[in-house]
Amino acid sequence: MHLAAGLAKSGHEVTLCCVDDAHLELGSLEATGVEVVKLHAGSRLRRLAALPRLVRLARRAEIVQCTIWDASLWGRIAAIVARRLVVVADHSTDRSIHTSAAGASRESWIALHNRLLDPFTYATVSCATEQRQVLESEGVAAAKIVYIPNGLPLAELETAAASGLTRADLGLPAEVGLVTQIGVFREEKNQRGALGAVAAARAAGADAHLVFVGDGAEREAVEARARELGADWAHFLGFRADVPALLALTDLMLQPSLADAMPMTVLEAMALGVPVVATDVGDVAAMLDGRAGVTVPASDEAALGAACAELLADDERRAEMGRAGREIAAAFDSAAMVRSYELLFQAAHDGKPPTSAVPGAKRPTAVVA
Repeated sequence: MHLAAGLAKSGHEVTLCCVDDAHLELGSLEATGVEVVKLHAGSRLRRLAALPRLVRLARRAEIVQCTIWDASLWGRIAAIVARRLVVVADHSTDRSIHTSAAGASRESWIALHNRLLDPFTYATVSCATEQRQVLESEGVAAAKIVYIPNGLPLAELETAAASGLTRADLGLPAEVGLVTQIGVFREEKNQRGALGAVAAARAAGADAHLVFVGDGAEREAVEARARELGADWAHFLGFRADVPALLALTDLMLQPSLADAMPMTVLEAMALGVPVVATDVGDVAAMLDGRAGVTVPASDEAALGAACAELLADDERRAEMGRAGREIAAAFDSAAMVRSYELLFQAAHDGKPPTSAVPGAKRPTAVVA
């Protein structure tokens, strides 16, 4: 959404096509001039049936950019049939998280699709440096991999955070340490681990409450686990459109993912001065730079809980981390991300190599230094 809006504001004609339904409110995006198309193709048969329409959309464009699977399959096929330049943006460092509706692994299928379709793809964008090894192992040409980190509209984020929302508005206690996890309820996001971590922090003496923001397939199971634990300190808010305002009420942002690349939620928390406790996956440690939060090994609930308890007891350290997070996040304004994509698209249009397009993209730690 940030990329589409930024491109439209720069004067480009932008169409955002949702292969299935849109799971976010897109009215604000349409207000920027972005055309939004929804194919409502939730199954493989429906996607095959929708392919001719997707090809027609591709023919209207000069560049087709596909983001995440399955859009990177169907959009790429449409672009190839339409004879249009195509760019893929990948956000995964661990293919094991990709499963079918029945739960079967899709790891080998994604690798096969990349091997077959990479010769017809201009470039693959990675938002995390850790992705390069995965992409190259799947047959993506090294010369086609371009690193462009995620970005946020920082000024808009600050404005949204100052909405005046209070804990009382949400039915949350005022005098507790508030730990928040934001994300779709999926196995790799590890909401169960968040429950275990905060339970451990409470056992260590922290008066902590845990807030879950998001929805998804795993939510019912996580709520059941909370009931088993008697966790009246766990609050499930569901999908929210006011995440910045929620983060402004938070003492710690918890990211217990089993796999991730460059999580937008971590960047949002940093931009708003919220310290982060996270697992060391993808580029998370590089983002935090040892200053804006704490990382622990994946799946280590005890370590997550200990870190939460320690930080909740240290107001001064949290304040220092918050200041560092704002400083680091300043390098990741969405305007820089949009400009990098513009350079990449222009290089594609001009027939130049993709890796020559974005020479200024660096690892998060390099930006901070």
